[in-house]
Amino acid sequence: MRSPQGPQTVPHTRFSLDGAPSQELGRFYQLSQQHREFYQDKSGTLHPIPYFVLPSKEKERFPHPLDLTPLSAKTRWHLLRVSPVNLRTYQTFPSGKRVTSQERQLRDCFFEYRA
Repeated sequence: MRSPQGPQTVPHTRFSLDGAPSQELGRFYQLSQQHREFYQDKSGTLHPIPYFVLPSKEKERFPHPLDLTPLSAKTRWHLLRVSPVNLRTYQTFPSGKRVTSQERQLRDCFFEYRA
């Protein structure tokens, strides 16, 4: 006579040659039933089963730079202002005189051996 608890599983013995595949199928059956319960859940308390969650597309994770919205004028101005290309290359003395880096290099080379 069958038990009213559900489908019967075959017990594994040490002579069973397909133990690993049947265990894998049993685990998959268990996961699929949990996945089914998740979709039947109306309360929203069950979490999705990670085994069945599809990976996100690469475009969603890493959008192409040309697909992004254009920067505002204020943001572009700020990025240009702080970029390394626009760094000050001159030295300002207390008197207000500005000396370029090329001029400073020449002076340092000329006065290299001065004590």
